Amino acid sequence: MKRKHVVASVGLVAAAVAAATLFLVTETTEGKAETADPRTAPPLVMVANAKNSETAERSFTGTVASRVQSNLGFRVPGKIIERMVDVGQQVKQGQALLRIDESDLQLALTAKRNTVIAARAVLIQAQADEKRYAALVKNGLAATPQRYEQAKAALDTASAQFAAAEADAKIAENEATYTVLLADSDGTVVDTLGEPGQVVAADQTVVQLAQAGPREAVVWLPEALRPDIGSEVEASVYGGEGLSGKARLRQISDAADPQTRTYEARYVLDGAAASAPLGSTVTIKILDADRQAEVAVPVGAILDDGIRTGVWVLNGAASTVNFAPIAIKRIGDETAFVTGIGIGEQVVALGAHLLEDGAAVRTSVQEKVKK
Repeated sequence: MKRKHVVASVGLVAAAVAAATLFLVTETTEGKAETADPRTAPPLVMVANAKNSETAERSFTGTVASRVQSNLGFRVPGKIIERMVDVGQQVKQGQALLRIDESDLQLALTAKRNTVIAARAVLIQAQADEKRYAALVKNGLAATPQRYEQAKAALDTASAQFAAAEADAKIAENEATYTVLLADSDGTVVDTLGEPGQVVAADQTVVQLAQAGPREAVVWLPEALRPDIGSEVEASVYGGEGLSGKARLRQISDAADPQTRTYEARYVLDGAAASAPLGSTVTIKILDADRQAEVAVPVGAILDDGIRTGVWVLNGAASTVNFAPIAIKRIGDETAFVTGIGIGEQVVALGAHLLEDGAAVRTSVQEKVKK
């Protein structure tokens, strides 16, 4: 009888141990299953770094020019008989550039001088008549005061005609010296628009002369960019190794080009770029102050629910996100340029509408570390 009770007790104990073991195993398995359930884990997010806006530095291409470029022409009309300079040649002030035929000018000068001789003869005769009639009137002889007044008027007319003839002769003499076109300053011949045999009018441009002095970069800037006078930029000459340096804004036009709607800007070149040949292609790099504060983030990182606009900034130490309000400046195909966050800050690139302020998240980097 006692043997049966002992066997029964042992069976009960074994059953209890088996049940307890089964309960622990089941509880552990359920705990693991609950822990591994992705529905209860923090959301996995993709992050991106806020980058510096590359468009903060903008480049514009222009040409190298002189500060002053003169369009030279003859002061009298004539036929060109000789051209003494070529394009690209450096000249000195007073150097002869072109010459026109002076035959007609010399004939005109001869005619004017003969006119002076004739006017002088008339003046001498008028002076003699005036003296003679003045004496007759004074002595009460045949001459009347009316006749004397006529002689006096003739003298005044002869004097005026003689002065006019002399002035015309002086003009003709000056014109005779205008047959040779001289350089008005040191510089470089940019273009020649007159050739021997060509008949040109007075003041018609026949030579373009770039005066010696500081070289300038001439560029055309858009309406939204107007740097300050005196601001410095970087300039580099295309194809010229080492031809680069600083450039200073000397002037910017207040009137836009009617076709391109851009504004002419002139930068004075310094350093090696100042010796660049005229007409060379030059690139100007300008920092846009308005865009320097911008950072680039993925378009998907922006949350705009109609009440607020911002991004979720990742707190790496706590693995949480915080909402940061931003101002959108420009939006591209995949990138938005915003202000309100700093360069290098990590923002949630996708799923911004599923997060809350202070929510815990997982990143792809954290998942790789766990594995």
